[in-house]
Amino acid sequence: MHSQTFTYVLLCGLAIALLWVIVTDLRSRTISNRLTLTIAAGAPLYWLSLGLPLWPGIALQLGLALAVFAVCCVLFAVRQMGGGDVKLLTALALWIPPSQFTLLLVAMAMLGWVLTMAVGAWRVARSKAAETRPVLDTALLAIGTAIAVVFASAVLGGPTLPVPEAIASLGATSSAAMLALVLAPFVVLLAVTLGSIRIIRRHEADLWVPYGPAISLAAIWILASGQLLAGTAIPAGG
Repeated sequence: MHSQTFTYVLLCGLAIALLWVIVTDLRSRTISNRLTLTIAAGAPLYWLSLGLPLWPGIALQLGLALAVFAVCCVLFAVRQMGGGDVKLLTALALWIPPSQFTLLLVAMAMLGWVLTMAVGAWRVARSKAAETRPVLDTALLAIGTAIAVVFASAVLGGPTLPVPEAIASLGATSSAAMLALVLAPFVVLLAVTLGSIRIIRRHEADLWVPYGPAISLAAIWILASGQLLAGTAIPAGG
């Protein structure tokens, strides 16, 4: 069966499920097993709607999911990912084409960085820790979050801040200035990240990285870009 309408229905269902993952994970820091199983179970229907061939199409999706699960299990073992996050990313590997999965990981990393800082700012604003400065620290984290949003937008192809003409012309006339312009964003990125982590840990013993919402938002970003609908062009022949 090859039905674009059915594909749209399935992708809408996936988007709704991912939005619910964001809500539940932010609320309780847990991702329902039933929800991730539902996402995984919807993948074969998605393959069917695309007319995806068993080889290499479906075989590649299954291989990608197995590889993602293996790598994520290692991260889970060293306490860098939660069990729910492992299951969610593995389930999404059944949907996202291998050619687009790197984009998912890049988007996940950028959005996870932004969300970590935003959630950190919210938690610091509610902090009751002694000998801390919640108002000042919240303001600094808010500024850091805004900088993170600018970086993430640039990386993910969204709106970017224009470079002043004077600075751009300076870079064009001097190789040292050009090198400085290239390195400056990474220096700012490092300073903002390390400074924000230090502020958050001054108020909280643990640094919570909201992987679930980051993974879900990254997948929704790929959905919105039409990358999954592009799969309708895959030929049904073996």
